[in-house]
Amino acid sequence: MEIPAFLAHWPLQALLALIAGLAILLVPRALNYAVAIYLLGVGALGLLHFVNGGPVDARAAIALVAGVLVLLRPNILNYVVGVYLILVGLLEAGILRF
Repeated sequence: MEIPAFLAHWPLQALLALIAGLAILLVPRALNYAVAIYLLGVGALGLLHFVNGGPVDARAAIALVAGVLVLLRPNILNYVVGVYLILVGLLEAGILRF
């Protein structure tokens, strides 16, 4: 499965973040769903990269798990997002490696 050429250069994660942010601002009650869809989208984009022969991205796996948790248990959104951000920060800093 190959990413179409016109999509390969788009900043899809940035576009996804903009759409999620606008959805949250326009419909605040949709916060849980917007965050869950954003996290699932980030995870799916990471998995798409893996399917196309790239390395496994730990952030994609963490995002998928976080997205599913938010969908299943919306009342723990704060904790899921907090743990997600801490893990991604540790990964980006090189302190945590998978």
